[in-house]
Amino acid sequence: MWYNNVMSVQIKPYSSKLVDRFEAEKARIRGILGNNVTIEHVGSSAVGIGGKNIVDILIGVKDTDEMQRVRDELEENGYFEGNDSHPDRIFMATSEAETKEGDYHVHISPRETDTYQDFIILRDYLRNNPEEAERYYREKETLAKETKYDRKKYRALKSEYVSKLIKKAKTR
Repeated sequence: MWYNNVMSVQIKPYSSKLVDRFEAEKARIRGILGNNVTIEHVGSSAVGIGGKNIVDILIGVKDTDEMQRVRDELEENGYFEGNDSHPDRIFMATSEAETKEGDYHVHISPRETDTYQDFIILRDYLRNNPEEAERYYREKETLAKETKYDRKKYRALKSEYVSKLIKKAKTR
């Protein structure tokens, strides 16, 4: 388990190469897991805005038993489980230590949970509201500066902002 190291967060402009990287990793994951899971591109790179230049991937599964099986298969293929997991979501990444630019973050969750649905709701809301997406990007830049680029503090404040965005998206 990892992810609580004090490391800096760097917010960078959007790169269209992240979409290509998602497609390549999606194909690799599909080869590992087969067709019984849903693989979605989520996060900033899925919306077309800047961020940490990592690729967030959401894997939708049938239930928590399948969630555990998927975790085990991904671990066998080079992913590491982070300590940001909870009962209806397992978080994994391609780095064992603090993640960095170019890494993949994989979120595994049963499709029927609020956790899974919130990823999709937020992504689709930001895709359909470019002004809101741009505000979100600017907010991430501001939060990084306000926290003096402390990743742990940044994540906490960004999480609050994302929760507000999801509530807003659900009322539309």
